[in-house]
Amino acid sequence: MSNGVADLRLAVHDASRVEWTVSLPLAGQRSVYAVEVRMDVPSSAFVPHEPWGQLQSVTRLDGAAGASSAYAAADASVDALRRSAVDAAQKLSRAHDGFARHARLAGSLANPIAVSDLEGLLVVWLDAATGVVADVRTRLVTLHAEDGEIHARERRLIDEYISTRFIEMLAGSERSLTTLEGSRSPHVVAYAASIEAAEDRVAEALERELHHRVAEGYILADPDVSESLEAYVDRASQLKKHFQEVLFLDKETFEVAKRIHHWVAALAALLASTWAFAWQIALASRAHEASSVGPRILALAAMAGIVYAAKDRIKEVGRAWISGHVHRLYAQKVVRYRAPARRAAGRDLVATARETFDQTLLDVPDPLHPLSGAVLRTVVLRFKHVGQMQVCPALSGGGARGVKHVFRYDFSPFFARLGDAVRKVPVLDAKTNRLTFREAPRCYRIPIRVKLTAAGNVKEEVGTLVLSKRGLERLECGAATTESAAADWLF
Repeated sequence: MSNGVADLRLAVHDASRVEWTVSLPLAGQRSVYAVEVRMDVPSSAFVPHEPWGQLQSVTRLDGAAGASSAYAAADASVDALRRSAVDAAQKLSRAHDGFARHARLAGSLANPIAVSDLEGLLVVWLDAATGVVADVRTRLVTLHAEDGEIHARERRLIDEYISTRFIEMLAGSERSLTTLEGSRSPHVVAYAASIEAAEDRVAEALERELHHRVAEGYILADPDVSESLEAYVDRASQLKKHFQEVLFLDKETFEVAKRIHHWVAALAALLASTWAFAWQIALASRAHEASSVGPRILALAAMAGIVYAAKDRIKEVGRAWISGHVHRLYAQKVVRYRAPARRAAGRDLVATARETFDQTLLDVPDPLHPLSGAVLRTVVLRFKHVGQMQVCPALSGGGARGVKHVFRYDFSPFFARLGDAVRKVPVLDAKTNRLTFREAPRCYRIPIRVKLTAAGNVKEEVGTLVLSKRGLERLECGAATTESAAADWLF
């Protein structure tokens, strides 16, 4: 989310999960938005499963602008300290993004940066990140006379967390410089001195930070000890979760079918009983005509048994049908997002949403020859999240800029169904002039489209998930589009 505008991002989260992130601004009035996702899975790779079980979603506040500047030692709670630390970490992320952006522009063929300007543009972001770290250690890490054990421990965690995020920023900057150095841009040679100067600044900053970590007794990543690297990654993950937890919203979810279960059961029982009662009256009038036991009375008795058996069956079928189709009229799940009690005493409602996840079988023309009549069977997964942002002065007044929904879908059930990750391909060896074999990756492709509709605009991300038996390999993204809400987006 930038400048108060809703934003959408599609990416591969890890080896098994794809992620789509929706950022929405906190506005002074209610606003409606919708997120729609479509994934076309070839039937040969599809494994029957419950899609809700593979979907993970979290919602948190996006940004805490002004949190650290508004910080005062006199009224600093532990949560206020954590929010200020998160705000500082986001500033480091923005410094990394700015550094990476200028490195990309320098390697651009169309609009390269002037040679004399590159070093200054890169160094300014490094200086900004260094300034953020110094500011945090002055205001948030330094102990105060009124601090107790809890505050002292939190301040130490803040120091370690910011140290870790600063090292990540420096690592990302070094990767950007390496990418620029290896690019095919004809301007790279002229940038050599600027790149070397920036690399020296990154190395100096990293060396100072590592000395600080040694002095404080924090975990260091020893490149020659795998256990040390594992411990460093685990500690960084724990610190990130500890501080970002303060931004998470409380989530309340209920399934519509379960919530209306008793009403559905009563309606189905009413229909079945009415049907049975009508037949009971009809059979009773026929029973008076059969004065003696015989074939006629036995037929009536059998008919009565069939009526009562059909009554129970109608009740069960009706209940299942209504429960299975209620989401077409409303939704499968209803979700409410509330501010945590420690942030807003009244646990203000931030957003509400209705969610639906469907699977349908679809025959699509064979792309090799669409006019031949051959079809490919595809399972289409459709997820829809329709929500409404509420007015929440307690959060917007506290510096939060918006809300970020993060959805992750796990493809791990599919991997066991896929063929081997590599295949032997016969090729002709140019040197020996003999047939030989080379290993080639065997991948499957799943088209994915995500659409966000908000504030009268539509933003769409289109891509292709490339996966193999090893997991998700990559996401081949198409061009993101932004258009008016009137545009037709087929689902």
